[in-house]
Amino acid sequence: MPAGIKYLEERTVGPTLGSDSIRQGLMAGLIAIFAIMLFMIFYYRLSGINAILALTLNEIIIFGALAYFKASLTLPGIAGIILGIGMAVDANVLIFERIKEELASGKNISSSISTGFSRAFSAIFDSNLTTIISAIFLFQFGTGPIKGYAVTLICSLVANLFTAVFVSRFIFDLIIPRNAKRLNI
Repeated sequence: MPAGIKYLEERTVGPTLGSDSIRQGLMAGLIAIFAIMLFMIFYYRLSGINAILALTLNEIIIFGALAYFKASLTLPGIAGIILGIGMAVDANVLIFERIKEELASGKNISSSISTGFSRAFSAIFDSNLTTIISAIFLFQFGTGPIKGYAVTLICSLVANLFTAVFVSRFIFDLIIPRNAKRLNI
């Protein structure tokens, strides 16, 4: 049976919509990063600066990896990076709170930092590993935008494991001898 089509509405999406979305996503990401940096400095003082240095290196590694893979930055990719930033901050908060607990129990600053990192490592490793496994499944079974999200998330989490555990500890080892009194974790 022949049936006629009655158009109720017709829309066209231009190429500027994608660039607008990317620009707005980047702006939201930058605002979030600066808010996180301010919070970390306000709450953790010098340790917050340590976290910011590690987070900055984290972002440099992510963008370097994306450039290496020749990945284009899309809105889902920006979301993957922002989730990675959140997990990097979470890792630093876990470490710093563990260090605070050790300091409260009466340990000196060097052993508190060592114990804090070792006790927080399992939680950091587990959360990053399970998220990486989920992202691998997203990459395997997802479509284009979902694959971009998965790639940026995996890059973010691998960089996070390196920066939160190794780089942050290295920074503490550099500043402890000179600033043990002012560290104020």
